[in-house]
Amino acid sequence: MASKGQPGNYALVWRSAEGRLSVRGLPPRVHLDRVYTNGLHALVPFWIANESDQDVTVELTTEGPLKVQQQNANWSAVSAAQRETYVDVTTAPAGKDEVTMVCSATIQREFSEVFNQLGGVSSIRLAAQATAELVLLFVAEAAETDSGDGQRYEYETHGGHVTLRAGTDSYDVALRASTCRSVLEMEPPTSRIYVDDCVIGRTYERTLRVRNASAIGLDWTMTVVETTDPSLSALQLLDSDMRSLSGGHLGARSDTQVLVRYTPHAAGEFLSRFLVENSNDPASLRYWVFRARVSQRQKPRRVELLSDPDISFGDCTSGVWYSRDIRFKNVSDTPVVMRLRVEGNTAGLTMKSAVRADGASAPEPNTADADTPIPTLSELISSRRPSIVDDNPSDALTATDDVGSEGGSAELSSRVTPADDSTPAGDGVRAGESGRRFVARARAARGHKAALFDEMLIKPGAVRTMTLSLLGNPVSSTSVSAGQFERQSFTLFGESSTAVGTQPTAAPPPGTASNSERNAERLSIPCTANMCTPFVRVVPPLLDFGSVDVGTLKSLYLRVENLSQVAATVQCKLESKVITCTRAPITIAPQQSVSVRVDSYPRRVNARYRKQIIVRNIHNRLNDSVVEVRSTHVDRRRVAFHNLFYQTLVPANEQNFVDFGLVPLNARSLRRVNLRNVCRCPLAIEVAADAADAGAFSAYTVVPQRDATGRLTDAACQVARRLPLLERQAAMHSNIEKFKERTAGATAPESATLPPRSSLCPVAVAPVPRAAGLTLQPDMFIDKSVEQGHVCLMPFSRPRNRTVLPPSLEYLDIAPATAKRRNVVRIRGNGNSDIMAAVPPESALLSSETPSNLDILPAEEDVEMIVSVIERAEQILDEIIERLDMIPQTLFASPEAENAYVRRQVDLHKYIDLLVESGFLQPAHHVRLTALGTESLIVILQPAGTPDKPAPLRFDANLYFKLVDRPGDLLPFTDCAAVVSFASADQLPVRRFLVQAALVQSELELGQKSINVGNMQVDEACRKYLVIQNRSETPLMYAIRKTGSIASGDICFVDSRYGIVRGFDSRKVVFVFSPSLHGAYSEQISIANVLNARGGKKATLKAAVRRQSKFYIQSLRLEFGTLEPGRPSADVQVLAIKNMTPKTRHLIVKSLLASDDGLSDVGVVLEARFPPDIAAAQPARLLDRETEEKIESLEQKLKIAVRKNRPEKVEKYQAKLAKLRGSGSGGNGNGDNIQAADAVPDPTGVQIRRLVDDTQLEVELPPGGDVSIPVVVTAKLAGPKADINAGANALGTLVVHEVKDKDNVKLVTLAASVALDQ
Repeated sequence: MASKGQPGNYALVWRSAEGRLSVRGLPPRVHLDRVYTNGLHALVPFWIANESDQDVTVELTTEGPLKVQQQNANWSAVSAAQRETYVDVTTAPAGKDEVTMVCSATIQREFSEVFNQLGGVSSIRLAAQATAELVLLFVAEAAETDSGDGQRYEYETHGGHVTLRAGTDSYDVALRASTCRSVLEMEPPTSRIYVDDCVIGRTYERTLRVRNASAIGLDWTMTVVETTDPSLSALQLLDSDMRSLSGGHLGARSDTQVLVRYTPHAAGEFLSRFLVENSNDPASLRYWVFRARVSQRQKPRRVELLSDPDISFGDCTSGVWYSRDIRFKNVSDTPVVMRLRVEGNTAGLTMKSAVRADGASAPEPNTADADTPIPTLSELISSRRPSIVDDNPSDALTATDDVGSEGGSAELSSRVTPADDSTPAGDGVRAGESGRRFVARARAARGHKAALFDEMLIKPGAVRTMTLSLLGNPVSSTSVSAGQFERQSFTLFGESSTAVGTQPTAAPPPGTASNSERNAERLSIPCTANMCTPFVRVVPPLLDFGSVDVGTLKSLYLRVENLSQVAATVQCKLESKVITCTRAPITIAPQQSVSVRVDSYPRRVNARYRKQIIVRNIHNRLNDSVVEVRSTHVDRRRVAFHNLFYQTLVPANEQNFVDFGLVPLNARSLRRVNLRNVCRCPLAIEVAADAADAGAFSAYTVVPQRDATGRLTDAACQVARRLPLLERQAAMHSNIEKFKERTAGATAPESATLPPRSSLCPVAVAPVPRAAGLTLQPDMFIDKSVEQGHVCLMPFSRPRNRTVLPPSLEYLDIAPATAKRRNVVRIRGNGNSDIMAAVPPESALLSSETPSNLDILPAEEDVEMIVSVIERAEQILDEIIERLDMIPQTLFASPEAENAYVRRQVDLHKYIDLLVESGFLQPAHHVRLTALGTESLIVILQPAGTPDKPAPLRFDANLYFKLVDRPGDLLPFTDCAAVVSFASADQLPVRRFLVQAALVQSELELGQKSINVGNMQVDEACRKYLVIQNRSETPLMYAIRKTGSIASGDICFVDSRYGIVRGFDSRKVVFVFSPSLHGAYSEQISIANVLNARGGKKATLKAAVRRQSKFYIQSLRLEFGTLEPGRPSADVQVLAIKNMTPKTRHLIVKSLLASDDGLSDVGVVLEARFPPDIAAAQPARLLDRETEEKIESLEQKLKIAVRKNRPEKVEKYQAKLAKLRGSGSGGNGNGDNIQAADAVPDPTGVQIRRLVDDTQLEVELPPGGDVSIPVVVTAKLAGPKADINAGANALGTLVVHEVKDKDNVKLVTLAASVALDQ
C-alpha cells in the first residue's frame, strides 16, 4: 500500500547496488512519453528512502536537460486526488526493463513556470530509515522553425542521465524522452469569414476546420475577443452533432469541423473576433474574424460566386507571378456592373487582374518577337519598385503600408490593353526553371491579354472569369521575415449594381450617392499567401588563383548557400576572356548549398589580373553578391608565342576556350571558332584533338569556294551537286510533311525570292543571287512555300510531273519517302549549256566512287548557281549555330508555335548530317590562313552516355594548335629575339584550346509500350493516347513518327505530334484509330527523342478488326416481365433491324426451339412467336445514338424555355423534336435516320415472308432501310413442375442471319421471370 502523498500506481521499488537506498517512482530505465515541446518543464516526482541504520548524504548528478529540486511549489499544490492520476505507468514487457511514464498534461498546465525555473539541488541528507520527496524536471526547448501550414511535426527523442551516490553505493537512471511540438492550424488559412448583403431572418452557414498538425494530441479552446453584439444571439458555433462548441480535444493529425451559423435580426454590420488557443502550447494560436453586413433587401443576389469562396495562393516565392481564377455569374435579368477593390495586408504585393468570358481559354504567355530586346534581370527585378515587371506603375497595385486586417483599401488598376498582349505567366512557376524561361515569363508579365479593370460589365446569365495575379516584392536582408515564410491576408471586395444601358454608369458628383450605389450588393473573397524571399550567401568572397601559366587550366570553387525556406535560383554573370564558369541558372533547395567551379585559362602574360563575378539571385536582386578574382599570369613555356601570329575568336571575343553550356548526352551541339591571321603572310596550323575524346567532339572547316587563282574548287562543285541530291532524299518537313504547301508554291513566279522569316527565325535571309539571263526552274534550290523561315536546298519535282494524291492516300505525306529516286533536275541557261549533263547518276554521286573532278568547266551562269548553293549552305550553318537549342524553350503562344518550333529543331539536326555528308564541312587537320585573313573552325560536340553508365557532369577536352609554317621575317613586329631561337617548326610550342560543357540527361519513357484496343469493326473510330514521360530535369523534345505503311494511315494524331515535355513531367498525346482493313492489326509508333537519338522508344498498337456489320440490331436483349407457363406474354417487344449497306439484304429471323442445346437448364424455356398481323403494325422509328443524344439535348432546352416562359423557343424546339422523331416528316414510321453510305432508304420496299408458322421469318431490307418486328413469347415447362422454383428466370433466343451467310449470326436474348400457380 502506497504511503501518504505518493501515487497509488507507484508500487514498484528499486534498490541501489549495495542496497542502502531504495527509490520509488524512478526506475533505472525510464521512457518519458508524450512530452510537449512548449518550453515548459515536465515534472516527475520520486522518493528516496535510506534503508540503513546510519545517516547518509546522497549526491545527485544530472546530465542533459534535467535537474532535481527538493521543494517545488507546483507539485506541493497538487491535491492528493490529482496525485493518484498524475502519472500513468506502463511496466515493461517480458524481456525489457524500460518503464514508460506519461505525466498528465492537464495538471501540468496549472503549474507556474516561475517555480520551475528555480535552481536544483546537488545533494541531500537522509537520516536513518528516512524518506525524502524529490522532483525531477525535464524541459525540451521549442525548435525555432516556422509553423506554416502543411508542415509535419513528428516526435523527437532526447536523452538524459541521473546518478544517486551514497558513499560507495550508487543508483543510475537512464532517461529517454519522446517530445513533440503541438501545433494548431485552421482551414481555410485565411481565417476570415465575410457574409455580405445578408437578409434579415435568413440563415447563412459557413464551415471552419480546426486541425492538429502534430503527432501528439492537443486541447483547444475558442473564446470571443471582440464583438459588436455581446449576446451573440445571431451567431452560433456548432459541431458535427449540432451542439454548441467552444473547444475540445484533438488526437494526432485529426481535425474537427466548426459550423458557423448566422441568422441576422437587424440591419447593420456585425463583427466578432475569436481566439482559437492551443492549451498545450501558448505560442500556437489562431485568430479568425466573422464579419457580416445586413441589408434591408428581400431579393436574392444579382451575382453569384461560382469559384471557391476562399483563395489560397499557397507557398509563394517573391519575384514570381501566381494566379487564381475567380468566376462570377449574373443570375438577374439585367446587366450588372461589378466594381472591385482590395483591403487588408497588401504590403509588398503587386496585383494585376484580367477578365475573360466563360469558356475562353486562359491567357497564354506571349512569346515576343526575337527582334524585341530581352530585358536584363536588373530591369526585371529592381529593389522595392512597383514596376518590378511592368514599365507602367499604373498597371499595378502596390500597398506600401501594412494596413492590418481592417486597414485601408486600394483600387485595382483600370487600363485596357490590346487583345494580343500577354498575361502573367500561370500558376506559380517556382525557382527551378532556367534563366531564359524566367526572362520569357517576366517579359510576358509586362502586359495582359485581356482588359485590366476596376469594374466589369456582366450580361444577364453570363459568366465572367477574373484572373487575379499576385507578385511579391523582395524584402531586405534586415527584415524580420527575411528568408522565412510570412503569411499575408487580404480581401477582395466586389460591389455589384444594376447597369444603365450597356455601359457602366458614370461616377456621381462628390458627396452624393447614385441610386445604383444605394442598391449595391457586396461580395467579399478572403485571400491569403505565404510569401518568402530567397536569400543566398556566397563564400569565399575572394578567389585568388595565384600564379597561373599561360595555356594551363586551374580551377577553384565557390559555395553558394541557400539560407531561406524556399528554393533559390542563382546565375553567375561575368565578362571575361580568361575566367569561365557555368552561366546557366542554378536551383538550390531550401537550406542547401551547391558548388560552382571557376576555371582560369590565361592566354597572355598579366601580372595583375583582376575580375569580378556577380552571383545574381534571380528572384531577389537585393541579394546579389560580388566575388573578386585575382591571379598572376606567367608564361614559363612561352605558349603566348602563338598570339603574335593569330587570334582565336569565340565568336568575336578573343579567348582560348569555348564553352558549350548545357549539353544533353548523345546530342550534337555546334560552336564556331574563328582563327584570324594577324601577320602579313600566310600561316599553316595543324589541328588535333585529345585521343581520349576524339569520338566525343571533332573540328571541321568550311569547304573553300575558290582557289588561289580565283577559280571554283573541285570540292565546292561537288558540294553544289551533292547537297541538293541529299536533301531531296532526306525526310525534311519541308518536302515530306508539307506536301500541299509545296505543291501550291511550285507555281510561284520564277523571280520570287524567299519570304522573310517569322518571329521564330528572325535572322534575315538574303535572296539567292541570280545571274543575268539565267532561268531557274521553279522546283530548284529554294522552296517558296515551305514553313516560314525555312531554308531549303531541295530540288523539288516540277509541277507537270506531280500527281496530287487522293484524300484517301493523304496520310502517305507524313511517312518517310522510300520510293525510287527520281532523275536529276537539270538547270539550263540561255546558252543551252547543261552543267548537270555531266553529273553522274544519283547512285554514283552518293557512292564512294564519286569522281572528285569533272572534265568540263561550268558556264558563267552555272558558276553563279554553284556560288548561290554554297552561300545558302553557309546561311544554313549560321542558322544551326544560332538557333539549335540544347535546352528547349517551354513557353509558346499557341500549340501551333510549339509544333513549328520542334519541327524546326528536327530539321536543324538533319541539316548537320547533310552538311557533313555532302562535304561542305570537312574534317580539320590543316588550316591555312591567308595574310590578315580569317577562317572558321566548326567544333561539333556529341558526348556519349547512357542512363546505365552516365557521363560525368563536366566535359573537359582540348584542341591542340601547332604552327607548321614559320612566318620568317614577315612578322608584325621588329624585335624577333623572342622567336628567333626556334630553329624549325617542330620546336614551336603547341597551344592548347579548351573545350568545356556541362552534361545533362535527356531521358524519355513511355507510360504504356503496348496499346491493345481489342475488338473493333472496320471504319469504327476510337480515341487513345500515348503518355510521354520525361525522366530528366531538362525539357524534352519529342517527335512521333509512323512507319509509312498502309496500316499506319489508320492512325491519326489530333495534335501535339511534335512537342515539349517539361522536366520530370508527362504529357498525353491523343490519337484516333480508325481501321480500314479487317484482320489482326499490329503497328508500331516511334517516339524519338530529338536531342538524344539513342533515347527513342516504340509503342505497339494492336487490335482485332472485324468486318463491318451488314445489319444492325438496336437491342440484343428483350425483357418480357413476369409470365405464366403456357400463356403468351401480354407485353409486346419490338425487334428493330437496320440494313447498314447500300445493297438489299435478305435476313432470316427465327426462334431457337426448346429441343436445342442449352435451353432447359432452369426447367423453363421461352419460345418466340411473331404475331400474324405484323404487316399492320406501326412500330416506333429506329433511332441511332447520335439522334437520341440530339433529342435528349433538345428536351433539356425545351424544359428551360418553358420555365423561362419563352413561347417562340418552345415552338422552335418542339418542331425540331417532331422532325427528329419522325412525326413531322410525313413518313410511315419505318425510319430513315440511319443512313448507309450512298444508300437511299426505301421504307416501302421492306418485305416479310413467313417460313415456319409464326416462329421463322424472311425479311427483305432495301438499302439503308429498317424494320421493327413485334415479338411475343410463351413460357413452356421443360421438366416436372415440382422441380421449378417460383420466380425462376426463363431464357430464350432469337437468331438473325443472312440467307446466304450463316457465319455472320447475331443472337437476341429473350428474358422473363416465371410465376407458378400453387
